[in-house]
Amino acid sequence: MDVCNNQSSLPSTRWPNVNLNEVFLSFRGTDLRRNFIQCLYEGLAASGIYAFIDHQGIEIGEEIMPKIFEAIRHSKICIPIFSKDFASSKSCLKEVEKMVECQRTIMPIFYDVSPEVVGKQQESYQQSFCNHAAQGVSPATVNNWKDALRSVSRKLGWELEKFQHGDHELIKEVVSKVGQLLGKGKLDVTKHLVGMDGRVQEIMKKLGVLYANGEVVEGQTLTGKCVVEISGLSGIGKSTLAKIVYNKIQHLFEGWSFLNDIHEKVEAKRLLSLQEDLINDLQKKRCTLRSSAEGTAFIKYKFRNLRVLIILDDVCDFGQIDSLAGDPSWFGPGSRIIVISMRSNLVDKYSQVLVENYEFQQNAHPSVLGPGSQRFDISRRSSVINICDDILVAKYELKQMNDDDAFQLFCMYALGGKPLQEEFSSLARAISSAAGGLPFVIQVVASSLYGKPLKFWEEALDRLKREPFNREVKRILKWRYEVLEDNAQQIFLDTACFFMGKDKTIPCYMWEACKYDPCRGVDELHNMSLVEVKENNELWIHNQLKVLGREIVKEESPRKPFKRSRLWNQEDIEQVLNKKKVNAVEALSATFDNSRSFPERSFFRNFSNLRYLRMNHAIIKGNKQSAKNSREDFVLPRLKWLEWQRCHKISSLLALDLSDLVVLDLSWSTSRAWRSWRQIMKRAKNLKVLILKDCYWLAESPVSHAPVNLERLNLEHCSILPDVGRLISKLRNLVSLNIKFCSLVKDLPEDIGSLEALKELYIDGTSIKAIDFPEGSYGKLEILSACNCKYLSLSNSIGNLKSLSYLALDDTELSELPCTIGLLESLQTLSLRNCRSLWKLPDSIGSLKELQFLDLSDAVVDELPVSVKDLRNLKELKMPRTFIREFPEGIKNLERLEEIDFSGCKSLTGECNIMGLASLRVLLLVRTDISQLIVTVCGYSNLQNLRLEKNVLILKIETTKGACQRSNGY
Repeated sequence: MDVCNNQSSLPSTRWPNVNLNEVFLSFRGTDLRRNFIQCLYEGLAASGIYAFIDHQGIEIGEEIMPKIFEAIRHSKICIPIFSKDFASSKSCLKEVEKMVECQRTIMPIFYDVSPEVVGKQQESYQQSFCNHAAQGVSPATVNNWKDALRSVSRKLGWELEKFQHGDHELIKEVVSKVGQLLGKGKLDVTKHLVGMDGRVQEIMKKLGVLYANGEVVEGQTLTGKCVVEISGLSGIGKSTLAKIVYNKIQHLFEGWSFLNDIHEKVEAKRLLSLQEDLINDLQKKRCTLRSSAEGTAFIKYKFRNLRVLIILDDVCDFGQIDSLAGDPSWFGPGSRIIVISMRSNLVDKYSQVLVENYEFQQNAHPSVLGPGSQRFDISRRSSVINICDDILVAKYELKQMNDDDAFQLFCMYALGGKPLQEEFSSLARAISSAAGGLPFVIQVVASSLYGKPLKFWEEALDRLKREPFNREVKRILKWRYEVLEDNAQQIFLDTACFFMGKDKTIPCYMWEACKYDPCRGVDELHNMSLVEVKENNELWIHNQLKVLGREIVKEESPRKPFKRSRLWNQEDIEQVLNKKKVNAVEALSATFDNSRSFPERSFFRNFSNLRYLRMNHAIIKGNKQSAKNSREDFVLPRLKWLEWQRCHKISSLLALDLSDLVVLDLSWSTSRAWRSWRQIMKRAKNLKVLILKDCYWLAESPVSHAPVNLERLNLEHCSILPDVGRLISKLRNLVSLNIKFCSLVKDLPEDIGSLEALKELYIDGTSIKAIDFPEGSYGKLEILSACNCKYLSLSNSIGNLKSLSYLALDDTELSELPCTIGLLESLQTLSLRNCRSLWKLPDSIGSLKELQFLDLSDAVVDELPVSVKDLRNLKELKMPRTFIREFPEGIKNLERLEEIDFSGCKSLTGECNIMGLASLRVLLLVRTDISQLIVTVCGYSNLQNLRLEKNVLILKIETTKGACQRSNGY
């Protein structure tokens, strides 16, 4: 990097710590900066990739090179841009030397020089080194720089001269590849899938994507344009299949978007929002539209040269997507559109010409065509598609599961991991077959039989034979809802209408205030398989259950929305706002595409029984209420939850009755005046949850005025907040404090350790240097997250945290852990990702008897202490890209260990003996020098994910007979 040029036209955005960046850019030259570098930087930023460049993250007065070296150490990818005068900068040469020294992933760009010129120091590079020598640079330093250049010149990178369309094409390629390596934009997919591999293969064929051994063939370039329709019955797994395909092929495209719930959003008059989401996804920056016609025109002309992947989920008729992707010609060559629908003829309108029985067929093996080549015939097949010019429209109907897959899935839910008893075996086969091969149906029926005696299984089979399975499923679901206690029914309907995918912790506060008994209610819903709680504590229900819940609400008054208990449809809400009395409505979610103004009287005063209100972009106009007014003067007297995102003036809250409020969320508030805060908090005396995320203008801690009953305080990304607040000890019930990325916070209040209820402390991205944990303090602390705290040091007092179960110290500068870490008797998760100064673990690590998850990814650790043999509960060990030299002796007999990741450990050699690892499912050893894998025949068959270099010898030993088999790795 040319540190002499400190004037830049690049965006001024900067992050509080340089170790938050993912990519480091090194370059030389003002002209290069002004043109190519600016476009590259903006392209990376638009894809959500943080790039360190020039002085961003460096405070005035700080020494530059140490900060730059720090940024290199913490960047996942380094990109040196070699130009003709690159070597004339000592700073640039030092940066490249540091990249090699830190063993970063280096992806060079050869801008106007060849790799040979850089590697052999020819032409201008030779002259630059002569100049450095003449200026007194030592021969040893010059040789180190030359060695670094030689090393980097041999790495696979990009040469500008090989790109026909110059800078623009090169930048697209770089951004795409970097985003792929960093895993940007991946979708969450349900675990424990059954029978998906063959279906993914079929979709890849229809998309014209080369696919082998479960992976997309690298180096291919897609041609033409293709639309694939995935149709099938509800609950058959269409969306899951599309998500798997999306995650696998996303990196082949320049832009991508997955739009879900299209039918619901179009019905709710949110087409404009869908168009904005699509545009935002494809161009990687926010866009505000005035009309859907404007949106269609923008999409039609903006992306005609962009290779895109678009997935449109839950489409009922073509009109719902006509304004989103109505014509594949709107997008560039190589684009792919996937439409998900229960209908099988929806995509016929994409073309006027109907041609029978065509499908992509590869006519040569990739090894024959050569890397990067792709050629297809269009051959007759059994499916019917449309074809017009270079646009190919194919259909794929997702069929029911075969009997074996259906039986496997049924057993997962009906038995919960227990062995299948012989007397249940034939019934299990018969029921899974009678369920019609629909994954959701199988799950519902199987879950209803979990733990039930044989007679229940026989009755279930009889009903499935008598009635169509869809009627039986609806009967089961409706019956399950009807037998619930009233409180559990209310929780189910709230979840179906508002809280699917949300952290259950927060709604439980409202349900408790409403006397719904949430612990019992959620447990009852879980036992009835109506609601699941995911690993991240999110509430989840199947789409059919969500539909069922909303249908139940609509049946309360099919034609009069104002007589329903819950409203979420914007068209219904607009009608209700005109009613004078809306006593029936208890919960309302009003999300507007743009700012909307409402008179206070019509928006608030008519909802006398409202307990839950969520809105954004809403501006309420009315008279300010005085602090002296009586409670009868305020509106919404039963309100328990207020979520008013992007609230323009917090003084508007003074019109509300806040006495029963337990949850207040004002995230992204644009209010600059917080003078009303004291009055608001005085009224909200029962408040339990306060969320003020991304409130940019919040310059004073809200702690001093917060009610003493507050249990959860979230101040994440309040970037100008100077401190937490000195009076925090008065919040004696505080359970969770989140000050992530409050970058100006340097210290925690001295008395915070006296908070006896505190269980969660999140200080990631702050400037906190040290925390003291005196004996008897932080008595109930279970979670401590301090990632990206650059200056943080840990004292021996951390051993006093007897209740701590989760400790995350990723991206810190810790060189070692205190030996008292072994005293954390409850610790289950220890995360030390990207701790580039951490070179060893203390022997006391073996005392962590409850430890299940240990992550040392990208640390500089070269061995594990022998004491790891005592980690009997360890399930996951992640050490990719560390310096470990041999397979750790201590882990060879950890019977509960399920996953080991040593991928990219280039120093790892010798043999890998996993005979004692009875539970191992995942073993990743790619990019290592392991020569032999020793495993039992049984253990080898249990491995669900095994990745090795091709030359690894696999020695499979039959433990009962003493025989062994040899095979090559894969």
